[in-house]
Amino acid sequence: MSISDNAHSTSDLDITSDDAGDDDRALGQAIRRARQSARMSLQQVAESAGTSVGLLSQIERGISSPSIRVLREICNVLKIPVHALFGDSDAAIEQEARRVVRVNQRRKADFGAKGMIKEFLNAHEGRALQVMEIILEPNGGSGDDSYSHEGEECGVVLEGRLELHVDGAVYRLAEGDSFYFESTLNHKFNNISPGKTRIIWITTPPVW
Repeated sequence: MSISDNAHSTSDLDITSDDAGDDDRALGQAIRRARQSARMSLQQVAESAGTSVGLLSQIERGISSPSIRVLREICNVLKIPVHALFGDSDAAIEQEARRVVRVNQRRKADFGAKGMIKEFLNAHEGRALQVMEIILEPNGGSGDDSYSHEGEECGVVLEGRLELHVDGAVYRLAEGDSFYFESTLNHKFNNISPGKTRIIWITTPPVW
């Protein structure tokens, strides 16, 4: 495979002439897997990387070799290091998926009637911790009834004000305040601010 870093012309920056080979195909397949893992379309990546959909498609099919500049831009858009596309790229991408959750890849649970959205911030399979960002609309919360389960919980209020009920006690938390309690105690929570309240909420073991 040939990769150039020639800065003299747009065509030199975007593509190099080379017959498709095993290296080109392997690189293209790695880029495609990374793009699909990021849940981005060809058009989204191409536009963000400053190249054309046609060229990106050719790169993914191993027909064209990207310049170093274009390769770097693609990796920046996909938020992966360039080296993740080479060698054992499958393992590198899978490893990142276990360790990193991109903001556009978060799993979400929308409790519309309760005015609450839970966004999951870590991969959940086989994990001891579950990390969430909980977004509460005004008057939104976990509901009128308290509940309990095995485990422990803690968190911090990022924005707004939270009313937290634990074992009959009521705590009002403002931005920057944090909390911890045993999940076996009856608990519930709700937003008491006129705007949205956002909380980083951690439970162990995972509930969702």
